[in-house]
Amino acid sequence: MIIAVISDTHLAYPNATLERIFESYCLDADMLLHCGDCVGEETWAYLNSHPRFFAVQGNCDLPPLRGALPPQLELECAGFTLGMAHGWGPRSLVGETVAQLFSGVHIVCYGHTHIRDWRKLSQGPWLLNPGSLFLPRSGAAGMVRLYLQPKTLPEVEWINV
Repeated sequence: MIIAVISDTHLAYPNATLERIFESYCLDADMLLHCGDCVGEETWAYLNSHPRFFAVQGNCDLPPLRGALPPQLELECAGFTLGMAHGWGPRSLVGETVAQLFSGVHIVCYGHTHIRDWRKLSQGPWLLNPGSLFLPRSGAAGMVRLYLQPKTLPEVEWINV
């Protein structure tokens, strides 16, 4: 299973770069996840054209997204349970803070920091932050493709845009 994971797009309206990324890296994925701060309803509607699109509310999302998107989600994917929330608090602790929302998940997808993260907590889940699609605070702008197969360790492919 291929899961395209994006976050912190901060776009009121889809642009040509988003459309290229969507067509090249998201359309063929089994699922598309947005970890918050999509910002605009038009951008959300464009991404929602993916048949299995899931998004959570970010701190910068505008109405009506702010009231319509859930603050967190849990999803079952290829024998894995994924928890997803945007995040808050000090950048160095956002992943761990979000992980505390979930019990028994294998992977926690989050955003907010605009910094890529892929690591396994010693006594907990994998943490995955795709960084920001357009506004990275460190490293390259981009997204991630998460590869899941039952009874196999998850793998990630970083996509720079």
